[in-house]
Amino acid sequence: MFTWRHLLWLVICAVIVFMINRDYSKKRPDLGKVLTSALIVAILSELTKIMGVIELVPSSSGELLQPYLPLNHLPLHFCSIQIVLIAVARFSGDEKRRKALLAFMAPTCVIGGLLALAMPSIFTTTISVEQAFTSPISYQFFIFHSMIIALGLIIARSAEIEWSMKHFRNTTLAVLLLGFISIYLNSIFASPTYVDGKLVSVDFGTNFFFTYRNPLGINITELWQWYLYLLIIAGLAALTLYLFHLPLIRRKK
Repeated sequence: MFTWRHLLWLVICAVIVFMINRDYSKKRPDLGKVLTSALIVAILSELTKIMGVIELVPSSSGELLQPYLPLNHLPLHFCSIQIVLIAVARFSGDEKRRKALLAFMAPTCVIGGLLALAMPSIFTTTISVEQAFTSPISYQFFIFHSMIIALGLIIARSAEIEWSMKHFRNTTLAVLLLGFISIYLNSIFASPTYVDGKLVSVDFGTNFFFTYRNPLGINITELWQWYLYLLIIAGLAALTLYLFHLPLIRRKK
């Protein structure tokens, strides 16, 4: 993290976000067209990811080979969920639901995308830092997250939503609920080891929404530390969402 390769990618991503938003400012296309373009990029990104990480794994007997997608690449990360939301917002005929989704997507796309770019998990789970410009997964990761940041900014800048504290409240509650659900998902997808019916270790586990392990690599040795960690990330989520909504609400006033 924050090697010269990572920093160079951050510069490239900043240029991509700037160019997309400058193009939007000049042409002011309908938001539906923006969502269509975003959905195309998202689908191509997801296909690239699947083709890049899927493995052909033998069965325990060694007689059968079958494709396997590692669990940490399931589309259950915060940014991956945006793909579904983009599709629903694009094709939904319910205007109230559409605006509610857009109000949720604007802050979560920007904040989630920025966090992902600042702490790219691919360098610890999928590829090495040295592959930052040689692996298709790296291009998929950085371009996709640049796209959702740009999309979130465009939604915020558009006149689709009359921003109010209601949007901050609803988005914060939804984010906290998703974080709570991720605790169940991370346990479901973990690989526990039992000896005589007693849990002795967990050899692999997903980390959706970062609710199981902190992205900074700080080791948690006591359960109370994990509770404190959850409290901290919940507080930071609420704070960053408030800071995002504040200028939008003031602009409306």
